Parts: sequence; structure tokens; C-alpha cells
Amino acid sequence: MESSLLGQQAKECLCDLKKAVTDILQALPGDLDQPRDVYKTLGIDRMIGWNIFKLHEVEDCFLSVRHIPRKAAFMGFLRAASRKGISDSILAVANKNFMRFEELVDLHAGDRPSMEMMLLAYSEEGTSQASLDHRKLAFTGNRFLYGLEARTRVTISLFEPTDSEKDWKLTLLKGSFGLRRNRPNIPWFYIHPRVFTEFEGQPHAPESAPLSKPLNGNTLPYYTQFCNCSLPGVKSRSGFVDSVEEIFPLETGNAGLMDLVFAEVIDLRGFIMEEDSSTSSKVQTPCNLAAMDVIIPTSFVEKVRFSPRVISSILEESDTYDEQLIDLSRSLLPINPGFEIKPTVEQNTLEGVDNYGEIIEDIFKRRDLNPLNYTTIRVFVDFPVIPSNLDITWKPLS
Repeated sequence: MESSLLGQQAKECLCDLKKAVTDILQALPGDLDQPRDVYKTLGIDRMIGWNIFKLHEVEDCFLSVRHIPRKAAFMGFLRAASRKGISDSILAVANKNFMRFEELVDLHAGDRPSMEMMLLAYSEEGTSQASLDHRKLAFTGNRFLYGLEARTRVTISLFEPTDSEKDWKLTLLKGSFGLRRNRPNIPWFYIHPRVFTEFEGQPHAPESAPLSKPLNGNTLPYYTQFCNCSLPGVKSRSGFVDSVEEIFPLETGNAGLMDLVFAEVIDLRGFIMEEDSSTSSKVQTPCNLAAMDVIIPTSFVEKVRFSPRVISSILEESDTYDEQLIDLSRSLLPINPGFEIKPTVEQNTLEGVDNYGEIIEDIFKRRDLNPLNYTTIRVFVDFPVIPSNLDITWKPLS
């Protein structure tokens, strides 16, 4: 990546600027071991002194871009250093390299925030931090544009073997916890489960039944005991998507805070756990945390290798089994998801879902299964890009 014109020019410029600032600090009287030593010695603004020290201290030159003061502040730093007796030759080198940086900003970006965004992508640590910062910014905008937000969005997929090794039961839970509307009159949608196979170009809707008995003739698979709001009915139906009646038409913000949970049991025909497989969860609501828990018999977990990923939603449904396109889609999002594998009895908490342990206990009780025999594989990401997919694949160890 550093072979690009921007990477080459920026690396040289930033290294030279860092060295020039270090030369100034080392020429000042006394030991400057921490940021306060800089702003106290020079008599400059605390934040400017802190950034100057960090510019000198940070080893990764691309990360140092976050600490380069604006022009007026940097010139003030040079004047303060001059008053402390720093030679004109040292100051001139620092001024020259700062102006080189300003020219690079004009040439490649046009403004400082854009330049910072570009250069942080040349640093592994910087990319990770920039990704989180910009996902938070996207969350702030999307919570208005979509009119909805949730504290935590979770999908739980419990794979249960049957008498036939080619047929499984899948208990699928989809929950939005701390869901609220930020604008009035915002509709909400329920997306039915879809199954893809390598032999079919289009997904199909498998046979399914609600995990718990629906109330009042409701046709949606609400997991009623874990919902804390009046349950909207179906407004319209089309393919895999049901348009749901408006939720709390007069309640926005925390006054209308909701936990909406759906759960159904699905028949998986022709599915073999030990073959190459994957499952994914679509993130469609702005949220602080998205998580996907895949719960599988421990005996099968020990035979396969899992790979988590976050996939950009540029794929058509028919592209799902094209690994080249999936890799391309993955490359668009600079996100490394969190990944955990634990015995199910130990994976009994989730941030933002206070009753997560109770949910797991109830699912296993309803399915008459022993959680001691199961392992949970968790994929999660803070402030996920929407729309995107949390995805996990597995392959036989052999």
C-alpha cells in the first residue's frame, strides 16, 4: 500500500516532520518526559503541547497525522521555541516540513479530516481506530435517516441434530434490544429466514414454526415473554419481507423503548454440519452492538474450523456462493469482528441484553436439549455498518 504516491510522499514528509519536532524538544532545557513538560516549558496551550509531545512520541508516522497542530498553532509552537533559544536553523527545518505537509493536504485531500482519514488507512492500528470512529459517525447520521436505533441487535442460531445426519432443526432468534424510534411514523419490517444452497441460484424459505405459541392470532413468530411492548401485526406481505404495523406511532425516544424478539424453529433439509457451510445475520438497524451466536453440538465444533467476517451488502442473493465476490465484498469494510468460542453454559451474557441467560435457558428448555452438550461461537462488532452481514463459515478440519 505504501507504494502509492500518497503513501510514499506522506511517509517521507511525516517522518521528517516528526524528526524536526523531536529535535526541537530535545534542544529545549530540562527533561521533557510527558506532555505537561512541553506546555509548561514553552508556555503554550495545554492541548497544543499535548499534540506536539504525541507527534514526537508516536512511532508510527501515519498515526502521527492525528497530532499535527493546525498552522496557527504550529507557528505559535515555533515562536515559543524561539523564545527559549532554539536555533533558527532547527526551527526553519520544522517550518519547511510543516509546509510540505500542508501542500500534501491540498494536493491529495483538500482538508485535514480527509487527509487524516486517508493516512490512517496506511496503518494497521490507525485503520482499526479510524474504522471505529467513522462507524460511530455513521451511526449518528443513520439513527436519524433510518429513524430507528437499537442498543443491541442479536441473532441466535441453535443447530439441533435429528435422527438423520442430513436433516437438522434450526432454532433462529432475532432480537432488537433497546429499540427506539427517533422520528414519528416510521414503519418496521420483519424479514423471514432464507436458506441458500450451492445447488440453487436463489434462496428459498424453509418450513418453520414459532418457538412459542403466538398470542391473539398474531402471524409473526414473536418470542412473547421477552418482548416488552405491544406487538404490532402484519400490515402487508411481499416475498421474504413483512411490513409491520407502525410501532408506538406517538412514542419516540426512550419513552417508547422496546425489546422486540422473534424466534422460530426451522426444518433444514439436506444439511450436513461437517461439510463447508456458513450462516449470516443481516444488520439493518443502526445499533451500538451487533452480535451473532451460533450454537452447535460440541461434538461437531471439535471437527470444524470457523472463520468470522463482516460482509458489505453489495452482493446479489445469487452471488452468495461466489467466494471471489464475497472476498471482494469483505475488502470494502475495514472491520475485524470480535470472535469467541465458549461452552454454552459459560457464554451466558451479552452487553445490552440483561436477560440473555434467561433466553438461552428457555430456548434449551423448550427444545428439550442440554446446554452442557453445546458450544457457542460468537461474532460481534461495535457500531456496525448498515446494511451489512455478520457471517461465519466453517470447514472440516481434515
